[in-house]
Amino acid sequence: MSVKVVKDYYMKKKAKLMAQFDKFIHISKDLLLKQFNESQLEVIFDKMRKDYEKLIPEIPYIGGRRNPFTSMLVDCVSLLAFFHTLENEGLSYSEIGEFNYGFFEKINKIRVHKLEKLGQNPIDQYFNDVYLTFSKNLAKTTQLRKYPDDWVMEYVEGDGKTFDYGNKFTECGIYKVFKRLGAEKYVPFLCLSDFAMGNVYGFGFTRTQTIGNGDPICDHTFLKKGTTPRAWPPDKLQEFKMKLE
Repeated sequence: MSVKVVKDYYMKKKAKLMAQFDKFIHISKDLLLKQFNESQLEVIFDKMRKDYEKLIPEIPYIGGRRNPFTSMLVDCVSLLAFFHTLENEGLSYSEIGEFNYGFFEKINKIRVHKLEKLGQNPIDQYFNDVYLTFSKNLAKTTQLRKYPDDWVMEYVEGDGKTFDYGNKFTECGIYKVFKRLGAEKYVPFLCLSDFAMGNVYGFGFTRTQTIGNGDPICDHTFLKKGTTPRAWPPDKLQEFKMKLE
């Protein structure tokens, strides 16, 4: 299938991407004050911005706004600028993972708060008919494999007891770009964001394996009337195979 690849897609959006990155910096500040003081953070944040500017051209085009996975891809590459810088500043692998998990908890708490202010039940966002139809259609689209750097997934019907629905990923866009950039060791941390979301939103999320941990698939399952444990530290998770240091 012939598709148009926009090579300078992200560079044209650089100003917008940098503005979003500054929002991430703002959200991260309280978490990083555990290791650094205010003046240190100003220098560190400047290093992060410079690193992200270099990473923007490395983000692969997977369809732009037409692909819901684009925003996820951009967010994760932006976090790589955090990981690079924090490692250079002396944080351990485990400390970077803990920061990452705390960051996603804060992001999801912000989202839940906004939904509740609008009078909406946060849990319903991932279990209403519109979303389920969207998820099914997205799965079919990914199977066309229009873009080599995209995700590929299947929608899995639930049994109504142990899980309501699931997604089986056989290709992961985050893993692909992180591996190309020599940063695949961080992907298992990004996978944990799904547990942070389930825990904060209040629904059940389970998974036994991920591509980021070296498995052939990611087997996500969702249960509306379930619970998700806080997944940091991740040592007891079946999917997590990296050694924390």
